[in-house]
Amino acid sequence: MGSKHQKEFLKDLKKVYQAVNKDTAESMLDNLEMKWGEQYPIVIKSWRDNWERLSAYFDYTEGIRRLIYTTNTVSGYDGQLR
Repeated sequence: MGSKHQKEFLKDLKKVYQAVNKDTAESMLDNLEMKWGEQYPIVIKSWRDNWERLSAYFDYTEGIRRLIYTTNTVSGYDGQLR
């Protein structure tokens, strides 16, 4: 993902996995797709195709979710996409 917009895109993507709950995360994913879908269609498609697995962590408390994404589980997935 070598783009001049990469940092802004990743900042917006972070809003998806740092959302307070799954419904909000889905809304943030919709927003992400509206804003970035044309520039990053493969990343958006991957998140959509894998949403059930990626969003499963919203079943955990906020503290546990923070541990998950700060230990690079989601970031590692993002890195694989890049």
